[in-house]
Amino acid sequence: MKHSITSHKRARIFRFIQIGKHLRIRVPAFINPPILILAGTFVFLTVFFPYSRRVQLFDLPKVGEAAKETIISPITYDIVRSPEEVERERKKAMEQVLLVVDQEAAIKDQVMKKLFDLRPDLLQLSKSDTSDSVADSIRQALSRELSNNALNLFQKRPYLIEDVLVYARDMLDKGVSAVLLVPSMERLTELRTLYNTSFDQHLLYDRQFISLRKDSLETTVRITDLPVKEIALENTIKRLRVERKLDDDALAGIYELLFAFVRPNVIVNGEETMRRRHKASQGVLEISGKVIKDTEIIRKHQEVTPEVIRKLLSLRYALDRMENVQERRKLTANNAGRLLLMLLPLLFVAFYIAKYEKRLMRNHKHLSALAIVLCLQAAFIRAAMILAPRLFEGSSEMTSLVPEYLIPLTMGSILTAILFSMEISLVYTLFISICFGIVMGFNQYFFIYSLLSGIVAGFSARNIRYRWHFFKAIPPVVMISVVIITLWHLIGFKLSVINLGINCSLALISVIIAIFLAMMLTPVFEHLFDITTDMTLVELSDLNHPILKRLSIDAAGTYNHSVLVGNLAESAAQRIGANPLFARVAAYYHDIGKIEKSEYFIENCLTVDRSRHLKLAPSMSALIICSHVKDGVELARKYHVPKSIQDVITQHHGTSMVSFFYEKALEQDPHKQVQEQEYRYAGPVPQTRESAIIMLADSVEAASRSLGTSSPKLLRELVKKIIRDKFLSSQLDQSDLTLRDLDEIVEGFMPVLQGIFHSRIEYPSREKERERVEEKQ
Repeated sequence: MKHSITSHKRARIFRFIQIGKHLRIRVPAFINPPILILAGTFVFLTVFFPYSRRVQLFDLPKVGEAAKETIISPITYDIVRSPEEVERERKKAMEQVLLVVDQEAAIKDQVMKKLFDLRPDLLQLSKSDTSDSVADSIRQALSRELSNNALNLFQKRPYLIEDVLVYARDMLDKGVSAVLLVPSMERLTELRTLYNTSFDQHLLYDRQFISLRKDSLETTVRITDLPVKEIALENTIKRLRVERKLDDDALAGIYELLFAFVRPNVIVNGEETMRRRHKASQGVLEISGKVIKDTEIIRKHQEVTPEVIRKLLSLRYALDRMENVQERRKLTANNAGRLLLMLLPLLFVAFYIAKYEKRLMRNHKHLSALAIVLCLQAAFIRAAMILAPRLFEGSSEMTSLVPEYLIPLTMGSILTAILFSMEISLVYTLFISICFGIVMGFNQYFFIYSLLSGIVAGFSARNIRYRWHFFKAIPPVVMISVVIITLWHLIGFKLSVINLGINCSLALISVIIAIFLAMMLTPVFEHLFDITTDMTLVELSDLNHPILKRLSIDAAGTYNHSVLVGNLAESAAQRIGANPLFARVAAYYHDIGKIEKSEYFIENCLTVDRSRHLKLAPSMSALIICSHVKDGVELARKYHVPKSIQDVITQHHGTSMVSFFYEKALEQDPHKQVQEQEYRYAGPVPQTRESAIIMLADSVEAASRSLGTSSPKLLRELVKKIIRDKFLSSQLDQSDLTLRDLDEIVEGFMPVLQGIFHSRIEYPSREKERERVEEKQ
């Protein structure tokens, strides 16, 4: 039953395969990975594009600069104060409001009534016919307000009560304040010392005038005209001393009587004062003037003042508030034009990669990595354009300060030079510079600054082989940045040493940030996208690497062969402009699969007669020989060798024939029924120039050992023959090597081969040396 079910399934699968052969399913072009990567980049740049929220009719200058253009107002609009200015004006308006005080007439009436009621008692006390009992009762009633000395004084001199009434009325008519108004605590301290009074009821008030409301009238008076009770009494005593010529006893009695009965009649009205101040604050207008349509706001080369900036900001604000369809269409067209103008160069970058970087085009992982680098750089530019100006919001006096120098523009140029090539870095830098110039308002200066600094950064980073070499790129990039910034200051007649130093410092900080970002991101891209950089290759070139260490012990012959192949490959790669470091390092690892069955490979056998293949069938021997490619890939994966070197291991034999065992199989099979495919490597053929060079170097090194001569002519002929055979067998068709490259490879191999097989002087043995000496004797 099981057998029948299996057979049925196999029949269905076979039928499905046959149908599939006749059906040609076409994959739509729009899901092609490079197209998807390009579309994703388009979408990302579109999302992160700095769209304008207003029609950019002019570039906003800075205070102190010379205007670059004449700006005419396109509309009539109000000059709007800034929120800070409005708040400042409101505070100023509140401070201008005078303190409101009320003079209470009722208090004056109450005080005068008490004094008039006191007058008969004091007069009765002064009469001689007043009985002692009446006098005692009057004294006892008044002793709560007046001392005995004061009562004795008014008993002897009753006329002084008239002076008290007159001057008390005068004091209350002028007003006696309940609170001492002082401009500062220092003044309060002086008054306390002067009058020997604590003045607990005081209020800090730095104005000289107050608003006095009396009856239904309101007047403005000086604060000195409304003294507190203690000061008013002192002033009254001084007047009595001058005007009435009274002695000290009389003055003391009058002071005591006034102090006991006079009450302050001027009260601070805090509620009314706050109401008026609030009204004054609300009365401050948010506009300070009006600009008429077609009026000149500023003329070209005229100095930009704060007032001009206020007018230009108000114009932008007015345009933002306009519900004008035409203005909105202009805004949409402006944003669309700038966006398309930025995306258009991306099409040229895509065309360049498709036309001249086919190797990158075929590797979708690497292509995705390049797109992500570009998107990261765009995101950093967008974020820095938002954050950098906020760091210097309080530095308006530095008119030549450029916060955009903090943007790490060179990060992408460094990354592309390290991860890909200098050519890719140059194209990338040109694109980013164009984009940066566009988003900065079509500013050609920022385009040149980004372009030159990016080119220098790429050239400085292209040969980085050690992590600490990143820091070597800082001086040249900073130097070109400083030169460009200095020239810009000279051109704009803004050679301020302070501003120049600050801008150069910002450029230095941005370069350092870019270097550190590149350092952190490089290993991430290497790991995620299988990119092999020179830094990784240098680490893999260490002959103490675990794989190479095993190779040198378990397969010493293969190890020596790999080192020689590495020397040949490096020399040839230098001749044709390929990557010599990658060629040498990949050659070290190309035969690591022989570690597992090292004794089956001739270079690891002491003699040919002891080879284990003598007891094996040719097909089995060919299978063992070909399996070293698969074993090598598995071993490379185990030790996390980069994918690019794994590809070299897979491709270094291509689909070539194991000719020795194939010929041997033909000899042993009289019917000639040997399957040729069983004696070929699985391939694929070399896909890169470095892989092709390693294939040729591998064959040349192995064949040259069997030549047995150091003749340059014979070595050259051998190299040419091997290259010709590989070329005719189509092993080099997909490697991008040209015929000129093949000639250069021959010239690259020859110095190394001559060094390996150089002639040596034959040193005489000791016996021959002894015979020669005896003959001379």
